[in-house]
Amino acid sequence: MTDLVTPSFGKLVASKTLDGHTGWIWDVTLSSNGQILASVSNDMMIRLWNATTGLQRGAAKDNGHSHWVRAVRFSPAGRFLATASDDMTIRISDVNTGFTYRMLQGHTGKVRAVEFSPDGRTLASASDDFTVRLWNASSGSLLKTLNGHSGWVRAVAFSPDGKTVASTSDDTTIRLWNTTTGNQIHQLNGHETSIRAVCFSPNGKLLASGSQDKDVRIWDTTSGTMLNILRGHSGPIRVIKFSTDGNKVASAADDQTIRVWAAPSGFACVRVLTGYSGWVRAITLSSNENMVVYTSDDMTIKIWNSA
Repeated sequence: MTDLVTPSFGKLVASKTLDGHTGWIWDVTLSSNGQILASVSNDMMIRLWNATTGLQRGAAKDNGHSHWVRAVRFSPAGRFLATASDDMTIRISDVNTGFTYRMLQGHTGKVRAVEFSPDGRTLASASDDFTVRLWNASSGSLLKTLNGHSGWVRAVAFSPDGKTVASTSDDTTIRLWNTTTGNQIHQLNGHETSIRAVCFSPNGKLLASGSQDKDVRIWDTTSGTMLNILRGHSGPIRVIKFSTDGNKVASAADDQTIRVWAAPSGFACVRVLTGYSGWVRAITLSSNENMVVYTSDDMTIKIWNSA
């Protein structure tokens, strides 16, 4: 890839390529301090990496999943790792020891996404059983089952204050839920096909979504109103991220590009990043946006650092 930038336009240079997985890498995530990188794959292994050196931290871990591992997230404090799998379970393991101390069961379909709430107390999961489930991250007990979607649920995201969770589905809707009551707040309609990605802006006022219809849409989270449709991708969108200042949105699609959209200019596309050799399946940014990590279909992880 050439001319890679963070959403805040910090110039980056290629730093490292991490090899080790023997299958497609479905997800990658950084710890909150930016020191540890976790990746999961359809080789069913969880790998931890030193984000600075690129060296793997110990042996790859099999924490008990019996099928492809689709998603991975660090707890906000960085002590625990949550993984979601096609085996219909979520597992919470200790980052240092690899010991699985909670296995969350209840979904009746593949679990495609998992997210910790900002305070780390709640875990949200999205499944092919058409539900979102909220779990107590400490005890592993089920808190709420959110019913309403009529298709596979592809992605979930917590608002910055943790009071709302957003979910996206093959039913072409985005739903916003009250995390305390489990009640639906809004149903957002507009996308034409499956919605694969969703994220809140840092102040929680906006929501960005990306779909197989190749569009990025921006929504007002208070009213549920659609504010913008961002067009330019020529392939389904898999990943979407706000910059930490909320002024930019980055989207990655199967057209092998990342597009950067600027909020102050009406979300105009201000940068197109090219040079990928396959679909970009996951992107993660360090909190200071001095590091970008992404995975594609070549079974490697690429790290780019500020110049």
